[in-house]
Amino acid sequence: MARSLGWELTNVPRGAALGGIRFEDTTEQFTQNSTWPANMQSSRVWNDQCSDIRKTTLERAHVKAFGYGMAVNPITHDGLMVVKSDENAKHDGQLVQGPLDSENVCSDVVYQLNINNRDDSGRYYDYRIVWIGGQIPLIYQKFKVPDARFTNATVDAKILPDVSQVLSNSELEAIRHLTSIMCVDYAELDALRDRQSGRLFVVDVNPTPWGPPAGLNRASAEEAIHRMAQCLKDQLLPSSK
Repeated sequence: MARSLGWELTNVPRGAALGGIRFEDTTEQFTQNSTWPANMQSSRVWNDQCSDIRKTTLERAHVKAFGYGMAVNPITHDGLMVVKSDENAKHDGQLVQGPLDSENVCSDVVYQLNINNRDDSGRYYDYRIVWIGGQIPLIYQKFKVPDARFTNATVDAKILPDVSQVLSNSELEAIRHLTSIMCVDYAELDALRDRQSGRLFVVDVNPTPWGPPAGLNRASAEEAIHRMAQCLKDQLLPSSK
């Protein structure tokens, strides 16, 4: 985005910087927040207070924001459930049959609903929701084959034409509440919609995204970068709208 706008992106303090962002590619941030230039044009450092994106932390925020969550009790849940690391970006989800004996329950993983996010052709798909300063400039739809549903491997991706056709007003408000609870100013959210219930589940919050997803064609990737860059510019330089 910075390159598209002709801006310098650096970790070296600059006078009169347009803004700042905390960008640490870890699940939990324990380092002391940096001291930012006093004359920075933006009074905020984005994601400055976003210090914990564990699945358990996301679950608590999700229940508050949406009124429901994904967690199940592995000892009492009767049926298939997803088990995966509490850490972010592990992509190690597996299906297990519940209930489990207590001695087989692990403390460093989460146990969640088996969300049916298949389309009519049988492919699994995720929504990748781009969140920039309180706005959603675009949503990607990423498709996966069944054997890779819990990985980051996509076979196809596209930009959805209209955010309002994907998310209801109540879901938009819930996402706004969720990002507020988790102190997220800039992130990409991975979300699944359950085929049976119609419910939306935000399964990951990624405050250090790396750009358009694999599987997106070049023209769409360029469009995505342009739209995200314009949104970023509008947030940091409101007078430019």
